[in-house]
Amino acid sequence: MICEVMKKDEFLAIIRYLDRNWSEPWKVEAEMIKLLNESKMPRLVELGRTPLPTEYGPMTYIVFGDYATGKEHDVAVFGKFDGKKLRAYNYPLVRIHSSCRTSELFQATNCECRQELDSALEQMSKEKKGILIYLDQEGAGNGINAKLAAYRNTFDLKNGKVTVKKDKKGRKLDIYDGYVKAGYKSEHRDFDVAVAILKTLGIRSVRLMTNNPNKIEGLASKGIKVKPLGIHIKPINEIMREHLLAKAKKLGHNITDKDLK
Repeated sequence: MICEVMKKDEFLAIIRYLDRNWSEPWKVEAEMIKLLNESKMPRLVELGRTPLPTEYGPMTYIVFGDYATGKEHDVAVFGKFDGKKLRAYNYPLVRIHSSCRTSELFQATNCECRQELDSALEQMSKEKKGILIYLDQEGAGNGINAKLAAYRNTFDLKNGKVTVKKDKKGRKLDIYDGYVKAGYKSEHRDFDVAVAILKTLGIRSVRLMTNNPNKIEGLASKGIKVKPLGIHIKPINEIMREHLLAKAKKLGHNITDKDLK
């Protein structure tokens, strides 16, 4: 009976953990990082790597397991390895990209994530050297539940067409309004895991492809030398243009009026 009760308790503990990880992933992550630090355990484990033929040319595909979240983060490396580390890579092109299933899988047109991913891979392919770190941090680190809630607060479906909701003053809402209305922050992503991946690969300096000052600071504050390199995507519709404008105004992204035309 004791064994059966223990099994049931363990099962319920796993269910509760999963439920929290779906609804409040940043809290679970913070608690796990604290436990890992107290136990002096590394956050990452390399699960494997392999050569991979792609439309952008040959790459080395690496997957890291994240003990803090239980998730897997993908890394694409263009160029040759020096053993297990990239010792000869001085200021390579680096893109830290957070997952966006709506854009990358379902071709959603309200954000520029898929275009940024393609642009980064194309530039690395041309240089034949570069590192793309693909982090499983859906919904700006808030999780997929939060993203769905934010989208519901932002979009309507009328007569077969998706439209943007407006507030009481007639102002169009954006995704960050949607997050706040749903009770989340606009940004909950963790770039420490990207730093850990870079250091594991032996990288200490990067040309970082980003418009996000938080990414630059997140790497620089942990000892990675950063040369920022903007990655600018022209909006393909008005919804995407408004989204880029909101990024600039609310999150301080380096996006100018010229980029929005």
